[in-house]
Amino acid sequence: MEEGSVFGYNKENNISTEVGTCSPDHSVATEDVVAPDTSTAEPGACSEGRASDHGATLSSAVQSPETENKEFIDEFGFLIDEEELNMELKHVKGAHSELTARREKRWRMVANWEATNTRNREKLKSLCRKGIPRLFRSGTWQLLLGSYVHILDPVDKGVYEVLREKDIANKELKEIISRDVSRTFTKHIMYREAGGAGQTLLRNVLHAYACADPEVGYVQGMGFVVCTLSTQMNEVETFWALHTLMKNEKHRMREMYRPGFPMLHQQFYQLRRLMAKLLPRLYKHFETLGVSPPLYASQWFLTLFVCDLEFRAVLRVWDVFMSEGWKIIFRIAIALLKWEERRLLSMPFDEVIPAMKTLHQGKDSDELLQRAHNVRFKTAELEAFAREFASSQVSGG
Repeated sequence: MEEGSVFGYNKENNISTEVGTCSPDHSVATEDVVAPDTSTAEPGACSEGRASDHGATLSSAVQSPETENKEFIDEFGFLIDEEELNMELKHVKGAHSELTARREKRWRMVANWEATNTRNREKLKSLCRKGIPRLFRSGTWQLLLGSYVHILDPVDKGVYEVLREKDIANKELKEIISRDVSRTFTKHIMYREAGGAGQTLLRNVLHAYACADPEVGYVQGMGFVVCTLSTQMNEVETFWALHTLMKNEKHRMREMYRPGFPMLHQQFYQLRRLMAKLLPRLYKHFETLGVSPPLYASQWFLTLFVCDLEFRAVLRVWDVFMSEGWKIIFRIAIALLKWEERRLLSMPFDEVIPAMKTLHQGKDSDELLQRAHNVRFKTAELEAFAREFASSQVSGG
């Protein structure tokens, strides 16, 4: 598949499920990723082995061997050009403002996690929606997920290392993982080197999970989730965060990835029902054209928008996803569609599909999150749509 391609079309399942070499849009990345470590007694201190630890500083430059152009490395470790650097410096300056300092002070309440997660649950939810400060993101994600429990539990000590060294029974799957490793986060300084630290981490974590969950094994799209986690965590933390995302009640991501993609089909149905309610004109237009969610939304769900938003926005979306679950993914989807509704309504089929692949471009991250949180629907509605979908499957509808 060519550079920049995303999902191929899977006729058998009628969904797009193949991830190519897509890399998130990082032209306006603004935060650095120094974050607490959970490899000690509590989530805190600096973590070793994160993807961000292997990048250079924002002002560092690398010379491209093919051209005379210099490439710079942003605070997340992604390569940017000189023009993008000017934008980056402007946003980084804003990231160290007095407002950021005040936000970090408020986030110190997370140190008392038991009280925060019970008595102050609504306050925590509100803070996550405003964005978790870079100093607290790693530990907070792991606390929200509960994956830190595996790091601290002596019973789980060494489990990851055993899985990492175990042979995958399906040799073809092992080859697929190795092939896809080189096509993930291709613009990240850590992941671009064949056999380098990033690709080794990604291969290790995907290999270990495939051994831990043979039914799911490995599905294209999982690599982007692992890479994003690894920008905040070390290798062991990344594995347990992935493991928890797959199996906890709030996220249940293995239901999306397992054979037949059952939850992905459910999410397509839920998105259509939300469009019918919130964007009736666009819903009718898409139905008339035959433009259904499987043609454009697979990547949104399978990679949690990693391939479709600038990385700063990805982290903000994931802050809420860790806290609240899938609702934010639907809100972002509806917000993007509503933002471009007028333009999409004027397009025929052969223009709509390409337009959907660039829907996010030129969108300010803060405004996108604000628009998403203004999308109004209840969790109970999503649950009702899920029950409708389940009933339709039982009845053969």
